[in-house]
Amino acid sequence: MANPFDRMVSRMDAATVNTMGEKAVINGATVDVIQTELLMEMGPLSGNGISLVVFTPGYQPHRNDQVEYDGKSSIVTRHEVFNGKPRIFIEQEAL
Repeated sequence: MANPFDRMVSRMDAATVNTMGEKAVINGATVDVIQTELLMEMGPLSGNGISLVVFTPGYQPHRNDQVEYDGKSSIVTRHEVFNGKPRIFIEQEAL
């Protein structure tokens, strides 16, 4: 049985997804995500990057995973763990 802290974290995650969550399709599976935007600065290049924190349990991120989000087709370019959840950085596929 989960301890009180784990139960509280579960309730907070559920409230977060209910309030701010969106759906994305990753490799054909629908998952709950929350978008984070960040300013990418890399020498002379700059622009906005999009990352998604995936709240659906069981997703294991890999580079080049196919992502359908916000009506656009993208791929995962990199990933990391953010508060115990996968955070994926996506890039729109070239046309």
